[in-house]
Amino acid sequence: MIVSVRKYRWQCIECKCCSVCGTSDNDDQLLFCDDCDRGYHMYCLAPPLDAPPEGSWSCALCIKEFH
Repeated sequence: MIVSVRKYRWQCIECKCCSVCGTSDNDDQLLFCDDCDRGYHMYCLAPPLDAPPEGSWSCALCIKEFH
């Protein structure tokens, strides 16, 4: 995670927002990547998710770069 966090502006948990739309509205819909800790609304993902995934979850950026 440290390698990927250095590539963008880190946010504390109180300031986290969606990396797609830039808002923190509907914080119950925010997912946080287990690799980089960026936040994403489930409805902002492509394709959108109806429910949070079970177990660990990685964003598309981390899947492309690290997996």
